[in-house]
Amino acid sequence: MNTKRLSIMLVMAALLMVSFAVPVAARAGGVAVGEEMPVSLNQAQGPTDPAEMEAFMDELIPRQMEERHIAGAAIAVVKDGQLFFAKGYGYADLENKIPVDPEQTMFRIGSVGKVFTWTAVMQLVEQGKLDLDADINTYLDFRIPDTYPQPITLKHLMAHTSGIEDRWLESLTPDASELVSEREWLVDNFPGRVRPPGEAAGYSNYNAMLGGYIVARVSGEPYDQYIQKHIFNPLSMTHSNVRLPIPENLRPFMSESYTYVDGALQQFPDYVGQPAGMPSGSHQLSVTDMARFMIARLEGGFYGDASTEIRILEEDTARQMLTTLYTPDPRLKGTAYGLFDFSENGQWVLGHSGYSPMMFGVFLLLPDQHLGVYVVYNSAGAGGLDFQHVGFQRAFFDHYYPAPAVAPTQPPPDFAQQAERFTGLYKSTNDHSTTPERVARFLGLFTLEIRDGGDGTLALPMGEGNELRFVEVEPLYFRQVDGPFSMVFREDDKGRITYMSTDFIPHYAYVKLDWYETPGFNMMLALVCILTFMSMLPVALARFIRNRRLVGDPAPRSALVADRVILAVSLLNILFLVGAALKFPPTQPSELHGIALTTEIAMAFGVLSALLTPAALVYTVLAWKNKFWGAAYRVYYTLGTLAAVAFVWFLHYWNWLGWRY
Repeated sequence: MNTKRLSIMLVMAALLMVSFAVPVAARAGGVAVGEEMPVSLNQAQGPTDPAEMEAFMDELIPRQMEERHIAGAAIAVVKDGQLFFAKGYGYADLENKIPVDPEQTMFRIGSVGKVFTWTAVMQLVEQGKLDLDADINTYLDFRIPDTYPQPITLKHLMAHTSGIEDRWLESLTPDASELVSEREWLVDNFPGRVRPPGEAAGYSNYNAMLGGYIVARVSGEPYDQYIQKHIFNPLSMTHSNVRLPIPENLRPFMSESYTYVDGALQQFPDYVGQPAGMPSGSHQLSVTDMARFMIARLEGGFYGDASTEIRILEEDTARQMLTTLYTPDPRLKGTAYGLFDFSENGQWVLGHSGYSPMMFGVFLLLPDQHLGVYVVYNSAGAGGLDFQHVGFQRAFFDHYYPAPAVAPTQPPPDFAQQAERFTGLYKSTNDHSTTPERVARFLGLFTLEIRDGGDGTLALPMGEGNELRFVEVEPLYFRQVDGPFSMVFREDDKGRITYMSTDFIPHYAYVKLDWYETPGFNMMLALVCILTFMSMLPVALARFIRNRRLVGDPAPRSALVADRVILAVSLLNILFLVGAALKFPPTQPSELHGIALTTEIAMAFGVLSALLTPAALVYTVLAWKNKFWGAAYRVYYTLGTLAAVAFVWFLHYWNWLGWRY
C-alpha cells in the first residue's frame, strides 16, 4: 500500500471515529432551554495542588502515550483566573529530538477552534453588527437555498441545528495550488439542507465555515486577521495562528504529527486546508496560549495578570455563552453557544473535542469551579482519548471528582409489549445524505442499534463490551438504569418512532432507519447483484461459443443483441465495483482533497450501466413475448435484468450514480 493512500485512509478513519464517537458514561442531570446551569454537587472536590496534579499527569499521560504509540502531548489547566498547571510530554519532532514545550509548541487543534469562531460572532453581536435571530442570508453574498421555508439563523449554526449536513470532500488538499477563495468553495461545496432548521442537532463543519465567513463579511477583515487582532493579540497569545500558510516565524514551533506503522512512529504528511475551512478548525496554538483564552471565557470575558487587564467579551455576553442554547427536550442536556454539555460526575462541564490530521484534543470548562482543562496529542493513536466521557475526560474526573452514587432506576412491568416500537437501527444526523461519503453507513458507521434488553429495558451496545441500559420513566422518555444519561424518542403523527436524542452525545440525534436503509439489507442486495453479474460472464462466454458453432439455425438478431446488452451491463457494474474498491477503499469513504480521476472513471461505468439497464428491461419483455430462448434461460435473463435494476437503485441511494459531490 503506498504512503499517500495509507495517509488518506488514516485521515478518514480518524475523522469517522471522531464523528461517530459515542461516549460510554457521564454523570449529570439536564437543564431546560434558557435556564441557568446547575451548581455542582461536589464543590469541595477538584485539584488543589499543582505538585499533586503533576504527579497524576506524569503517570497518566506517559502511560497513554506508551499504550497508544503517541509521540507527544501537552496539557494546560487553569483555575481561578490563573495558570494552575502546564506541561509537555514526549516529542514535537522525533527526527530532530525536539521535546514538547507547553509554552512554545503549537498543535493543530481541529474542531476546538470553533470556539474562537463563535466568540468572534458574539463580539460582533455586542457591537450590534450581527443579530443571532436574523436570516443568515442577510449577511452573505450568496444565497442559502430555500429548501425549507424556515430561515437559518446564527443560533442554528452555533447549536448545529441548521439542518445543513456535514462536508468533508475537498476540504483538505496536499497541493496549495488547489486552494480556492472562501466564497468559491462555500458555493461549490454546499452540502445540502437535509432537515428544517431547529428540528434536530446534527454536527456539521459547514456551520462554522459559514459563521467565520459572516465574521469576515461583517467586520470587513479576513477571518484569520480578525481572530489574530481581536482574540490572539489582546490575550498575548504569541504562539497562536490561523493564517494559511503558517507564517515563517512560527513554523519552527509547529509540532509534527505521527502515525504508528509497521512497529514504528512515522511522520504524517502535511495537508493544507481550504481557506473556507479555517473557521471550523485550522487554528494552531500552544497549550499555555489556550490557557489564556480559557481564563477569559471562564472569568466573564476578562483576562488579567500583574501587568495586563484585557476584556474580549462583555461579562453578560460571556455568561450568555455558557447557558443552554438548544436541547431537544428540557430533560436532556444540550448545547451552549458553541460548546456542548459534557457534564461529568456531578460537575457542570462544557466542552468540545477536536481533530486535525493527526492531532487530537479536548477542551473542557467547569464554570462553577472556575477551572479549565485543555489536553492535546500529536499522534493517530490518541483517537478516542478526546471523546467526551471516555479517554482523558474519564480519567481526569474519576480522579478529581469521583462520581456520586446513582440510585438504580427500575423498569416498568409492562414495557415488554411496546419495546419493539423503539428497537432497530438508527443513523446519526451526521450521516452524509448527498455525497458518496454516505457509503460510510453502508459499512456500519454512523449507525447504532437499539435492542430489547429482555428485562424491561432498552440496550445500547457501545462497543468494547460496553452496554448502556435504559428504562422508560415517562412516555417516550428513558433514563439510564444505573447512570445519569437519558434519551428521548420522537414520533410522527402516525405514532411511528422517527428520532432518538440522548444527552451522552448532545451534538447529534439519531433517525430510525426503514428496512431498506439498513446496512444488512443493502449488503445482501449488493452481494446478490454482484454474484449475478459475475455469473453472467462465464454464461455469456459459453453462449458466444455455442452461437459461433450454430450453422443451420442461428439465433435471432434480437436475441444476440439482448445477450450483449445484459453482458455489457454486468461487465460495467463489475468494473465499477473494482474501480471503486481500489480507489475508494471501505476504510476511506472519501479522499479529503477530492475524488481521484480513476474513481471518477469508475463512476462513469455505473452511469453507462444505468443507461443500458432500460434496454435490458425492453429485451426481457421481448424475450418472453417472442420466446427467444428456452424458459430456463429466459428466467435467468430476467433475474439478471432485475439485478441490474436493483443495482441502479443501490447506486442512486448511496450517491454513486453519477458525480454527486
